[in-house]
Amino acid sequence: MKEAFMNAFPRLAKSLGASQVDALLRVTRLVDLPAERILFRDRMPVESIFMVLSGRLAVTVGEGERSVALGEVGAGEWLGEVSVLSGSMTAAATVRTLSPCRALKLHYQDFDRLIRDNDQLASTLLADLIELLAARLRVSAAATGQQWGA
Repeated sequence: MKEAFMNAFPRLAKSLGASQVDALLRVTRLVDLPAERILFRDRMPVESIFMVLSGRLAVTVGEGERSVALGEVGAGEWLGEVSVLSGSMTAAATVRTLSPCRALKLHYQDFDRLIRDNDQLASTLLADLIELLAARLRVSAAATGQQWGA
């Protein structure tokens, strides 16, 4: 599991260091997801963050009959972080596996405990998440502008 994490998240693993990677991995669970599985449904409850180790997932949002593809997610990316960080605990999009996927599952209570009890780990994880969220915001804005005619 550690090698898969270090391959999927090399920059984060380097920033964390071996002992912090071990602390993170101790509270995660390895999950294998088949292709075409819905991981999250827009506006449905979310209790965990997923760190994608392998595979591809599609991210969409929609209103009624309309659905907008926001993009794909793969190794080295997080899922469920918006729900957990915002405290809403509801999905901000629908996420479906496009291929078999392997991920680390981090329950929100374990994530809260990690960032509350370990300043170094909290700082590194939150910096990585902020960078990811900023990149996703740029992609989402471009996708919704193109697909909804803005």
